[in-house]
Amino acid sequence: MPSVSCLLVQQPYASLIVFGRKRWEFRSYEAKRRGCIGIAASPSSVLMTKDFALNKISGMFPRGVVIGTANLVNCFYVTRNDLLKQDHTTVRLTIHGNEITTLDAPIGEPERDVTEAAESSSWGSFAWELENIKPLNAPIPFVKQSRSTWFSVELPDGD
Repeated sequence: MPSVSCLLVQQPYASLIVFGRKRWEFRSYEAKRRGCIGIAASPSSVLMTKDFALNKISGMFPRGVVIGTANLVNCFYVTRNDLLKQDHTTVRLTIHGNEITTLDAPIGEPERDVTEAAESSSWGSFAWELENIKPLNAPIPFVKQSRSTWFSVELPDGD
């Protein structure tokens, strides 16, 4: 069983990552790590988006479990102008049995959330670029031991 460092991500964003739409995870700080990481759905409450349909269902998304893995391959600073330059094509996807609409990869978030962020001339964030994203065969429960956004778990063979 390999051990993997897991990143805590609040829902619905953890699931948007694992379902392959969100390949840029936005954080206020730079990522120092690279390589395989686990994507852990935070046990805390879900984050509200500007998408009513997504908010209505995201409370049913799994929390307190590791739900996938990804390779963290890059980290770079993104400004509002960078957001505006990205393709804003929307896609429909089924996530945990529910159909929703988001922007296509790499942003993969609700369109109104990104549009609103881009309206702020001061918006900026680090984009943690994820590739080779895979859902786990079965979620792995965890108990958060600290305030850190990182912790380690043992992955079963085959995941």
